[in-house]
Amino acid sequence: MSRVAIIGAGASGLVCAIEAARKAHTVTVFEKNSKVGRKILATGNGKCNISNEKINITRYHGETPSFAKEALRRFDTLTCKAYFRALGLEMREGEEGRLYPMSHQASSVVDMLLHEARSLGVKFSLESEVFEIKKNGAEFVVHTKEQKQTFDACVIATGSVAMPTLGSSGSGYAFAKALGHSVIEPYPSLVQFISDEPHLKEASGVKMDAIVELYIANQKRASVQGDLLFTAYGVSGSAILDVSRMASKAFVEGETVHVVLDLLPNLSREALTSLLQKRVSVAKDKSLSLWLEGMIPKKLAHFIIQNTKLGHIKEASMLGAKELKKIVFALKALRIGIDATKGFESAEVCAGGVDVRELDAKNMMSQKMKNLYFCGEVLDIDGDCGGFNLHFAWASGYLVGQSIS
Repeated sequence: MSRVAIIGAGASGLVCAIEAARKAHTVTVFEKNSKVGRKILATGNGKCNISNEKINITRYHGETPSFAKEALRRFDTLTCKAYFRALGLEMREGEEGRLYPMSHQASSVVDMLLHEARSLGVKFSLESEVFEIKKNGAEFVVHTKEQKQTFDACVIATGSVAMPTLGSSGSGYAFAKALGHSVIEPYPSLVQFISDEPHLKEASGVKMDAIVELYIANQKRASVQGDLLFTAYGVSGSAILDVSRMASKAFVEGETVHVVLDLLPNLSREALTSLLQKRVSVAKDKSLSLWLEGMIPKKLAHFIIQNTKLGHIKEASMLGAKELKKIVFALKALRIGIDATKGFESAEVCAGGVDVRELDAKNMMSQKMKNLYFCGEVLDIDGDCGGFNLHFAWASGYLVGQSIS
């Protein structure tokens, strides 16, 4: 039996605590917030996107994404579903393979994990911020404001700097560096885009299925189809989040970024042109705005009119071939310049983190210091939007908890 300190009561820390306690270790979890799992409660808009039916190593990123293979092998989708069902939580499948609690509440996930941990004797030290971890011989000395305690093993599960309003900070990176580890500079991922594109606010609130093409330094780098949301500050939605990692890295490297949007992906340019021509022939006395509303949301129609500079056309029946071509281009290849991302404050996760090349992928233990482990978002592993990041948090915490000796 070992005394185990886990720093952080997020997704990876909670599962790690449960598994370590099941191995008969004495487990203490340190959490600076007054409650556990604050970030879990915010995931999936409060519904908690637990995992995904399509967990695959190709959905993960970092300097060495293959590091995640063992954790994902040991804790795949089937294992994840069985694990939570054994805790008393039923799941339901949503769009694109996303898995959610049947209760539709993230609080159900936290409550089940917390109940299991406490029933196994895990001690939670809440509102107890760790400010230093030192190695003293074979032991780890964990310092908080109130006291210092010694442990045989230490797990850093502090998360990243994403969403600081939920208590996230860079403490895990500082601990890693102090204990001799390298940290790959973090940057925001799964984050919204800011744009000063003229008149873009006209479309604020419009959500639609679209193809988003990402361009970095005027070179096409990615193409994703999914939800697109126009906002007062720029653009958001799952399709934007999916390409945001590359955009964030481009901004760090000083590159320019823009996106090209296909707002009607189910229609080819030729089919859209033909449709518009037919609609012009029966437009009668409809205004251009009202005419467009027959196809696209009102707010988007106003933006398209401004974007194409066709505001001088009062009636749709006056549209000629040149004007129709402008509308087709705006709906099928709308270029939006991106000025920045919304940053760590709004990012769901971070790219970068503790360099996994200095860890053993079989158990996530440090190769530099025996019985020092890392799991979850503090690592340089990040996943796509859709439950992939939370799944890796469960998987890495599970692997570490089972591996502590």
